[in-house]
Amino acid sequence: MNIKIGFLCGLFLMLSIFMMSCHSIKEQHIILKTLPPVMLEKNGIEIFQFWEFTNDPYLWDTNFVQPTSLKLYKDSVSNVLGKDAFRLKILELAFQDTSYKPMNTKNGDSINAQLIHSKILGIIRPINYLEAQLLDYQISRYPLLSHPTEFHGFILFHDSLKLVRVYFAASDQPWPPKPNVILEAVKNDLKMGWTFKYHLHNHYESKVNDYLGILAPSISDAQYYLFLSQEYSLNQAIITNGFHTVEIQREEFKKLKSPENN
Repeated sequence: MNIKIGFLCGLFLMLSIFMMSCHSIKEQHIILKTLPPVMLEKNGIEIFQFWEFTNDPYLWDTNFVQPTSLKLYKDSVSNVLGKDAFRLKILELAFQDTSYKPMNTKNGDSINAQLIHSKILGIIRPINYLEAQLLDYQISRYPLLSHPTEFHGFILFHDSLKLVRVYFAASDQPWPPKPNVILEAVKNDLKMGWTFKYHLHNHYESKVNDYLGILAPSISDAQYYLFLSQEYSLNQAIITNGFHTVEIQREEFKKLKSPENN
């Protein structure tokens, strides 16, 4: 009897440790909708704010539980398009291979898309945890299917402090607001040992184009990347559509079509 009781006590102790461990792992995952930001400025519906947290590996993980608002958006698009068409659209937008056949066009936006799809520029990969959290945050404010918007995300690293600082600018409009107050803050951060690692924004499409955004920069995006790299030492531009993200390195910015070379 004592052996049996001892076994049960040991099992209970192991289970308690396991549950505590799971709770600890769960709590270290940042959920931006419940993490209060530092507000820099608010102009009506325009918000300019930031979060700061430890640079943990899970932030960059591409295998994670989808946040609720983003999952609802994905499920809704799947229902509207139908599962087969939905899957094909995701694959089509994420396609990147040297076998891609470019079309003859003078449209700068289309040329940039072709540069990405033909694997000349950029790398397309699944969306990661932090990108999903930022998109989920904005979708929770304005549903992407019925009220589409874009946001700015300025992601800075401080290597010695092992911190990530994420500036966020958004409104209720289809385009993000001019982030002047954020750029001023970034300028000060650079003097304090921070590096401007990523600029993130999201793309979407209208109903006639099946909602999912293209994974390539517009000519206006390309122009902005050049500005950010020259004035604020931006390392990398990233664009997400909620499913995949394209990464474009600083040295590739000049190869994109922009108003200067369109």
